[in-house]
Amino acid sequence: MEKRSRIGKVTMKVGKSRLPVLCVVLALMIAALLLVHSLGAAEQKADQPKTLKIGALVCLTGWFSSYDIQTGQNEPQLVVDTVNERGGLNIKGQKYKIELVSEDCKSSLDGVTAAATSLASKGIKFTIGPAAFFGRASAPITTRNKILDALGYNVLTPDEIGPNVPYTFAGFGGAAAEFLSGVNFVKAKFPNVKKLCMVAPAGASNKYLLAFQREQLAAKGYEIVGDYVVYPDDTSDWSPFAAKINAIKEADAVMWPNAIAFHVAGMVKSLREIGYDKWVFESSNVPAQDIVKLITKDSARKVTTGCFMPDSKSNPPELQALIRKSQAKYGPDIPLSMATATATAVLLDMIERAQSIDSTEVKKKWESMDGQTIKTLFGPGIISGTKTYNIKGHGLGNPVPHQIINEKGEVSEGGFFPSGPIP
Repeated sequence: MEKRSRIGKVTMKVGKSRLPVLCVVLALMIAALLLVHSLGAAEQKADQPKTLKIGALVCLTGWFSSYDIQTGQNEPQLVVDTVNERGGLNIKGQKYKIELVSEDCKSSLDGVTAAATSLASKGIKFTIGPAAFFGRASAPITTRNKILDALGYNVLTPDEIGPNVPYTFAGFGGAAAEFLSGVNFVKAKFPNVKKLCMVAPAGASNKYLLAFQREQLAAKGYEIVGDYVVYPDDTSDWSPFAAKINAIKEADAVMWPNAIAFHVAGMVKSLREIGYDKWVFESSNVPAQDIVKLITKDSARKVTTGCFMPDSKSNPPELQALIRKSQAKYGPDIPLSMATATATAVLLDMIERAQSIDSTEVKKKWESMDGQTIKTLFGPGIISGTKTYNIKGHGLGNPVPHQIINEKGEVSEGGFFPSGPIP
């Protein structure tokens, strides 16, 4: 009994001496498991995409909303959806899904100012839009807050793009690219036209743009006759302006570099009603079929526009894919532009090229590509415009498609014409 007792006591003592060791081993095993789990969770978290918010300066209300809801919001959203479906942007191994944050510009300069200020207060560092001539109201605010803005359109004022607002870029070529492409189109398709009556909306009528147009037309051998016929952007009575055009008898045709659908439809209808039968060359994003729908084939005859045919085999694959997405999501009869969508695609491409979500770093990368060719929804675009904008690498010369409404009111494809680099 005594031996067993001692043996038991000895055994007991040995067991007690091992207990702390076992506890330490167990603690180390638990710590190792927790570490593995922590590392796994960290690795899994790193694989999860982050969100990059892009502000959209878009007119959701007011006279410009009929154009901009689709152009400034719906079409850019299609680009964002496409990028997100591909996994988002890859910045130094980190994935970023894009979220579009829209602010209503209310079709006024004051509305644009308020919208840009609101996006800045939310800490957003990248924006798209506005379109038309509205960039002059947003650019000072985006520059002040170091927000890189890819404009959906610009009309060459230094308040939109220039040395005093270095955070704004032409994400779409805008008035300069469309005009240069339009001149190349007219020269190729209508070689007998030499003298032009010029028409412009008030919002796109400024000394910088008009000087650019006059210089480029003179270089191509065209003569402007009479004064520019300038009309208010929200015009409803077109007869006085049609009369002014009709009074310029020397003109072979009308050249109209900037407009939207209801502008063209209203003016052309008034021209045909007073017997004006010359060609009208409009070179911005107006679907020809929309003009026909608004004023009938007889009134809409002999007009050209700067827009693509939705089913054209000439459309670049990326553009055609977005056209299909838009038709499926918003309906087949919605007018399409893809101008601000192009700005969105170019901006996202630049962010990925810069491998940074720092707006200043992306700005430097964009400016460094002056003279280089990049992909746009409309085909190869050239980063350019130093002379025109007085700042290096902020302009964009992209091809522009054209449509023709013939003498019978029938719509046909006019083809894509290059703008070349912006001077």
